Amino acid sequence: MRGTISTGIWLVFFGIVALLHNFDVVHFNFYAILKYWPLIIISVGINLMFQYKNFGTAIIIAANVAICAFLAVIGYTSEEKFNWKDKINFESSVKTKGNSPNSVIIPLKDSVSNPEFSFNISAATITIDSTTHHFLEAKSTNKSIGFSLEKKRNSIELYGSITNKKAKDNFVTLAFHKDFVWDLSFNIAASRFDADFSSCQFSNLELNGAAADIQLKLGNPVKRETTIEVNTAASACKISIPKDAACAVEMATILSSNKLDGFTKVDDQWQTANFNSASQKYIIEINGAANSLTIERY
Repeated sequence: MRGTISTGIWLVFFGIVALLHNFDVVHFNFYAILKYWPLIIISVGINLMFQYKNFGTAIIIAANVAICAFLAVIGYTSEEKFNWKDKINFESSVKTKGNSPNSVIIPLKDSVSNPEFSFNISAATITIDSTTHHFLEAKSTNKSIGFSLEKKRNSIELYGSITNKKAKDNFVTLAFHKDFVWDLSFNIAASRFDADFSSCQFSNLELNGAAADIQLKLGNPVKRETTIEVNTAASACKISIPKDAACAVEMATILSSNKLDGFTKVDDQWQTANFNSASQKYIIEINGAANSLTIERY
């Protein structure tokens, strides 16, 4: 019973914060509280220590409310901005040929081998649903979104900044050339990430976010081990993989719900039936708290 009280407090906290943020009542810095995730472990420990003690319920409620209040203050007051505004300078941004100032195109002649790409943005809808004949393409129809691009050897970092936080329909579309095997990283907060990678090749994919809605569609893995790491809090994540794709899932989550279609628990992993025999496979690692995870086969 007392364990459900702790869970209820955390769910109410994240729900209220996300709702107020979405309706622009407060501007909550979800990124700033990610590094305090061990507090959730402390919360679980307090619950285990005092669940059978006299006045245990009062202690558990007080401790969890205090932790949530601390995180609320951090998220509301922190100056640690998720979209790295200090690194963005639109006057010196790399702008290749595009249809508007809020588009970036890297031509195929500027391609690199083993490309590493990272994208950082908050409060936006990011869509990946097609490939491009260019090496890389990013664009937005919303004039309040601007891009800054940094290239270092085979590393490409793209930063998105929303100048008008109250603007609606902050859509960003990304496209990658299908003939390259990408190393991808996305840092998002209070955003929707809808990505169809069934036509895009990648060897590693990392997703970091809070209060995010993540939808991933994958094709068959292209490497012996293709890794996917998802680090989120108060987020919903749905991953669709082909029925014949081999996959293992490792989870380090707290206060989360999980639905895995076609997986069986083997030691500390959830595996598909063909995982050990497959020559190419996915390794998916899920970390975080107060999340909802669904993996389905198509």
